[in-house]
Amino acid sequence: MKFPFYKMHGCGNDFLIIDYLGAHAPEFFPSEIAYLCDRHYGLGADGFVVLYEAKDVHAAWHFYNSDGSRAEMCGNAARCVIKYLAEQHYPGEVPISLYTDIGIIKGKLMEDNPNIVEITLAPNSIKKFEYEQKLVVAGENSFDVYCVNTGVPHAVIEVKDISTYPILDVGKRLLKHPVFGEAGTNVTFFQRVVGQKIKATTYERGVEHETFACGTGVAAAAMVYSELFLQPFPIEVEAPGGVLSVDMSPVSKMLLLRGPAEFVYTVELEGIPRNFEKPFLYSDRK
Repeated sequence: MKFPFYKMHGCGNDFLIIDYLGAHAPEFFPSEIAYLCDRHYGLGADGFVVLYEAKDVHAAWHFYNSDGSRAEMCGNAARCVIKYLAEQHYPGEVPISLYTDIGIIKGKLMEDNPNIVEITLAPNSIKKFEYEQKLVVAGENSFDVYCVNTGVPHAVIEVKDISTYPILDVGKRLLKHPVFGEAGTNVTFFQRVVGQKIKATTYERGVEHETFACGTGVAAAAMVYSELFLQPFPIEVEAPGGVLSVDMSPVSKMLLLRGPAEFVYTVELEGIPRNFEKPFLYSDRK
């Protein structure tokens, strides 16, 4: 059996997309997804998308993290998929609708630049931003976090200097902290810049590392920043891989995420190993 993949990225957050519109979508084992997303043994990606047909929408997806676990939503992957659908299947149609685990989201290519894609981050209007502030104790340290859900859960932390903050250490400590329940959380860090600009990055659940950009994390950081410091939208967010914009529609009151989405390559595999087990470096076993 042949497996044709499209690789795309949004601000360096990269994904493998396999298209089963008009065909039966098979189930993929977590070990198969982990193999495909592995950067040494497979194709390499932060996430894995299976597209299939569904009633009343242009397409539906199953989204997986690079470790093979299922995720409810991914903002950068959604922008990539909207671009893919708009150019490969539905040219000229606006908006493109996508059924996700959190419901139907919509998106479009921007008229002045088709490489910039705007999506709604939730299926419904937002009447009020809701977050929960928690003091989380981890070892000898405590962290003031703001818990917000932008499709997936985020624990948001304000830092003074994001370039020197111990993101990997703190992210690893908090990702599966008992206070966030069995499912854990993404951990997002942001730094104030000036006015409606911030820097942000996320230690992602299911990737178990910082990524170049996280769409839902960017949105979570912007929402918390807007509430804490009374800043109006749009808010420009500089992630390690590029700049995204978080806005609020004045008409529909939908939370919007804008940013680049680009094709990298297409590839066809003859088969996928089912029993892949990622080896660990000696330094990772401590």
